[in-house]
Amino acid sequence: MTRWGPGLQAQLPELAAMLGLFPYDLRMRLNGPLPVIVARMPEQGPASELMAKLRGWGHGAVGCALSTVPSASEMFTPREFAFDEAAGTLELRGAGRALSVRPEQVYALIHAMALTETRTTRETTSKKFSAARAVATGGMVMRKKQTQTSTSTESEWGEQLYLVLQSKAAKAAPVLLTQHGLRYAGLGEAKSHSSLTSFTTLVERLRAFAPHAFYDRRLVESRRKPGFVGASRSKVGKAKQEAVAHSNAGGVDLAARLLLIAHSRGQL
Repeated sequence: MTRWGPGLQAQLPELAAMLGLFPYDLRMRLNGPLPVIVARMPEQGPASELMAKLRGWGHGAVGCALSTVPSASEMFTPREFAFDEAAGTLELRGAGRALSVRPEQVYALIHAMALTETRTTRETTSKKFSAARAVATGGMVMRKKQTQTSTSTESEWGEQLYLVLQSKAAKAAPVLLTQHGLRYAGLGEAKSHSSLTSFTTLVERLRAFAPHAFYDRRLVESRRKPGFVGASRSKVGKAKQEAVAHSNAGGVDLAARLLLIAHSRGQL
């Protein structure tokens, strides 16, 4: 769903029945920021029927196969950039690649926020002398085992911009510009000591570079909720450590793709 039309509350029972859900559960699912995932379906036919129903009610609705959503590993993520005023191009370099972009090649600029959160639990077990236990056991047991548990959470966030170029390919991967992955020498005197300020300046420059391009920043203003990524266990000396990571990166990639499709099909 990419745009709310009128009458959703009255439509919930019918929509929930189509999806095999209770209206309350569907209401909770739809409470997230747009674009919101209404359903994941293995077959195109039922998905197309659902999309037609939602559009018929006046909502903005699009769909796509997950296989057509480029992952971060498939995107070109430059480290350096430069605006060539004489040639009128944007020069991008990084990871052994170089790309020259003309203004008319830029189709869309989708601005987003990526979040990663890692929760680490550390458990340390030690043995200490216990006078009470020594007396109670007649000196047979002199120590007691103590376990201490500590938990810490580390959060990382950064803005990113999907620079989408004109392409006829079904799965054309955008260029991914990230706040913490760029060097900002290409801004010249406009470069700031703050990466966020520099990234904001770069986005403004890109919008001026390609004023015709579709620009959307709702994925910055309404951040996507992080989902489970993975967990690991390790042992450091006598301490056991478990780390659980959550990230919204995959959800942001999908949301950006849906916004792009919605723009091209008039569903925003």
